[in-house]
Parts: sequence; structure tokens; C-alpha cells
Amino acid sequence: MASDITITGSAAPELGTPIAAKRWQAPAADLARVQAGPVRAVLPDVSVLDIEGPDAVAFLQGQTTSDIAGLGPGSFAIGGYCSPKGRLLAIFRAWRTATGVRLLLPREIAEPTRKRLSMFVLRAKLHLTDVSASWQVLGICGPGSVQALAQAGVVAPEAPGRCSELAPGELVARLESGAACPERLLLVVAADAAPAWERRLEALAPVDAGVWWWSGIDAAVPDVFEATRECFVPQAVNLELLGGVNFRKGCYPGQEIVARSQYLGKLRRRMGIAHAPAIGPDGDIYHRDDEGSDAGGSDDAAVVGRIVMAAAAPGGGWDLLYECPTERTERGSLHAGGRDAPALALRPLPYPIFDPTA
Repeated sequence: MASDITITGSAAPELGTPIAAKRWQAPAADLARVQAGPVRAVLPDVSVLDIEGPDAVAFLQGQTTSDIAGLGPGSFAIGGYCSPKGRLLAIFRAWRTATGVRLLLPREIAEPTRKRLSMFVLRAKLHLTDVSASWQVLGICGPGSVQALAQAGVVAPEAPGRCSELAPGELVARLESGAACPERLLLVVAADAAPAWERRLEALAPVDAGVWWWSGIDAAVPDVFEATRECFVPQAVNLELLGGVNFRKGCYPGQEIVARSQYLGKLRRRMGIAHAPAIGPDGDIYHRDDEGSDAGGSDDAAVVGRIVMAAAAPGGGWDLLYECPTERTERGSLHAGGRDAPALALRPLPYPIFDPTA
């Protein structure tokens, strides 16, 4: 179950302007199940956009951070859609169809994304449609997920970022995984076939969708939601480390700023993963130095970043993705959602930090 703590703020808030903190709180029993074996969750809070037509690939190639033209059969790629200022409006998964490209992204930003993309279609030969009603998306995660799918007659791709067709339009995709949830897969199936799939997958315990979103946090894979649209440049949430930014392709909205962030000096802001016994109600990350005051000399904690997303964790407390300057992680303590929240226990990312342009 997802919940938002909504505090008045702008649509594209600057740091220090309170925002809604996106978080999920699945039942403890469901979180225990994903530790023990494979589970399945229906994901009603994601949408499918269909970009169909002879110009679909070229259009998206000129609008997004990823190499849509390089999507081959079996690709299930992560990518971003930016504002002219280089701030992320959406993070999506993309795959080719017989007639174009499909995008998977959070439902709450699907319509704003579709509308904004539609503004730039002009004379391009394509149609941009929300086809979510035709499909059901299932998240499969937990140890033994690949074997459980195999027993149900579904052969999962071997590597993250790959997908296989199950039937016309239906697919199974393998996603990145983390230390606590070693296997993560997605099924996109026809809505009218959902009851048959439920019977076919009955060996996988049904759980709340919050379990799936927690597994994404464990894998340190970010998403953008309505409250965090235009808050982050792609590198600040590690999108280029996940293969979601191609620095050799042509122009797209925000490309100059994204490239400048990459090539001119060290990237100061990064996304990290952490655990806390509790988090406060807002969406900010606060810093205290070793003496209990912030680096500016105040007795209060300084706002230094944002919560990207958070979810109740197995065993209690919260796991979260956060974004802040890297130097703030080297001394003092970070606190999520409130100045008086407990200090975060920082965890290593499940993937390396490297320069994809090197």
C-alpha cells in the first residue's frame, strides 16, 4: 500500500521546499514471505504507454536519454525523459513491439508524460496512447522466483534488462536485483488473461504491491513520481550507472545539461541506499556534522537532499533511496523526513560507481 505525506509545495520544488515523500508500507507478513521464497504482486500503480507508428523509434530517440534506436529484440531498457533544464520528468522501461515502442512507468506520471510527449509529435507519423487497461503488470520477486516461473512454464531471461515474449504483446522481463532480494522479474500479460495467469502462478504467494516497490529500493533502482518530477538530473539518481543515459546519441531535451554534468568535473550529488528504524513525514534529507550541528554552523540540521523513495523493510523499519552531495555521506549523520528522525544506516550500492564515458 503506497502512502503520501503531502505538504504544500511547487510542481518543481527547489531544495528546501517540502514535498510529498513517496513511501509504501506492506504488511509485515508479506515482507516476511519475500524473504522466504518467491512472491507475486499485482501492480495497479504502473501504466503502459504505446508509441505506435513508423516514426515512433526516431521520435523517442530525440526525446529521451536512452538509446531507443539501439533497442533490439529482447531489450527491456531503462531510460529517462527530461525537462529542458535536464531534470527528470519520468523514468521508464522501454521495449520494442511489432509496430513501435512501449513504455512502462508509474501511473501517476503516465498521463502528464503522454501529454508532454504529444506536444512534440508535430508531423511525426505515430500515435501515443495509454493502453494500461489492456494489460496487467505483475511483479515477481524473492529467492527461487526464476525456478518457480520455470515450473509454471515461463522461461525467464538470464540477464537484467532483457525480456522474452510469452504471447503476442505479453512478456517476461528480468530486472536488476539487490542484496536482500536476489531475483526480480516483471510479467506484462493481457488483462483478459489475468485470471488464467493467477491460476498458473498459484505456487507464488500473493503479496501487497509494496513488497515489489521495496525490492526496487533494495536493487537501488529509482523511479520518479509526481512529487519528485524535475527534482533530479539523471546522474543524481544513478541513471547512467544503470544504462539509462547514452552519451553518444544525438540531442534530446536537457541533453546539454546532462552532458555538462557528466564531463565538467566530479559529480557531486549521488543516490544512495540506507535503512532507518523510522523516518519523518516530509521528503527531505537532513545532515548533522560530528558535533551535532550542520556544516554551516547552525545548531539545527541542514537540508541537503531528497528522499527518492522509501518502503517498509522486512524485519521492521524503513529502507530508502536518498539523494544528496557525496561529501555529506563522509562525515556526520543523515536523517530522513525530519530533523529529529533517527540517523540513517548507509548501505553499499548493489552496483559499482563508474564513468560510462571513460
